[in-house]
Amino acid sequence: MSQPAADSSDSEWDTDQDADAGHISIPGPSASKGELLETLKALQVHMQKLQEENRAIKEENKTLHAEKPKRKWHADAHDELSVHEDIISIYARKYGMMIEMFPSSDLLNKCLPESPTPFDSAERYKTASTQESSFMDELYRHFPESLHKVMESSYFSDLVMKCIPDARANEIKKLHGVAGNIFDLPSKYFTNTSYDRANVPKIQQLLGVTSLSNLTYKTFPPVLFPNLKEDKSLKTVFGNWELLARVLKASLRGVTSLHQASSSGGAHTNSMKWSVQQVMPGSIAWATVIAIFLLSPDTEFSSTGIGKRSTISYKELFFNYKKVLVTKWHTKRIIQIVTNINHFIFKAARPSTLDSAGHEDHTDTIDRALAALDMESSDDESDVSKSAANAADSERILESISQPGLSTHLRTTEVAPVPVVNNIDISVSPGTGDSEEAPDVVQESISSAAMVGEVPQDSEPEPSSRQKQAKPRGRKAAAVSGTVKCATRSRK
Repeated sequence: MSQPAADSSDSEWDTDQDADAGHISIPGPSASKGELLETLKALQVHMQKLQEENRAIKEENKTLHAEKPKRKWHADAHDELSVHEDIISIYARKYGMMIEMFPSSDLLNKCLPESPTPFDSAERYKTASTQESSFMDELYRHFPESLHKVMESSYFSDLVMKCIPDARANEIKKLHGVAGNIFDLPSKYFTNTSYDRANVPKIQQLLGVTSLSNLTYKTFPPVLFPNLKEDKSLKTVFGNWELLARVLKASLRGVTSLHQASSSGGAHTNSMKWSVQQVMPGSIAWATVIAIFLLSPDTEFSSTGIGKRSTISYKELFFNYKKVLVTKWHTKRIIQIVTNINHFIFKAARPSTLDSAGHEDHTDTIDRALAALDMESSDDESDVSKSAANAADSERILESISQPGLSTHLRTTEVAPVPVVNNIDISVSPGTGDSEEAPDVVQESISSAAMVGEVPQDSEPEPSSRQKQAKPRGRKAAAVSGTVKCATRSRK
């Protein structure tokens, strides 16, 4: 009679176990011996499961405890890197405007090769390998040595890749407000970023678009040439230097500097924060790309470097422009353009030194530009030589009065403009002294001598090799030579 009860109990136990494995019913005092044995068996099985779970939990705790120091190390490493955030951000913003507009995030984490290709070498653009090597050389020259170990971390590359587009967007926002002055066009075309510039014929002419129904943009549009007229030979590319200088001046010294010729910029301008005193190939290429963007129908500068509406590859344009500028940086034409830009922005007449990809194939166009900048035609040889002599004479005067430790002093001193001698005869006929150009030469001599008088005697520079080897070049060279001699006597 008691067995059916036991069977019933077994059935109930199986059901209860399936419904809730963690619940075991304890029989009452009237339970049979069999029921008690089954309950005891179930309790033993349940206890065994609990012991296994307990062992698993202990093993998990050991694993978590072992990983805890590793997680703390990562947190400490991040804190250590974040100490450099401010200085990395400052150099990254400068890097994006002055050096590289579209850096490769993959290369930012790489170590500097033992013997990198110099960034200003003629071999830079020879192969993909030399391009990568020179990129690394330029990168490590730009960022201070104190950051070189940090530069191998993903934290560094992530921060740089964030700062560059943020800074660029900020500069573009400022330039929209003064673009009308930069291009000498109605400001409404630019203050309203959504303005339909694609249907403004004058703007499209600057970009070299011949048909409003088929917007095709050129690598070297007319806006880059003197008088806004495209030179098919590309010999005068970047000749519209004043427009590029306006873009850079507004970005480096503030938009108010375009209206105030005597303004030296505030303490918070980029030129002051970054200690920039001369332009670089990357900065001229940057200004060129930004100028084209402002004229384009694009409403925002995409991080991909490709215009959403125009489909212009700004990334490719920057690469091509910088390639031309780096390769031809020491040619007479580029030297004169750079000198003009530096004087316009910084009131200095010194050529810059080199301190510190695509869609459509533009190789033929770039090669033509590089070849054209090497050409010395007989028609303009005399003009080029005069410009070069003028730049050299101006540089000798400046070198004779410049001192490394007086950069702040020289920035606040009024420097005489670079004399333009291409179309002016500054010579004085024997026995006469009433030439119309003579007062300019005399005034320049007085200004130079006055500035030389302010230089401490103990910081007099040694004559450069160029000064030692320079030979008089007719009456114009004699006039400048006389100025230098007067300056030397005033120092003595």
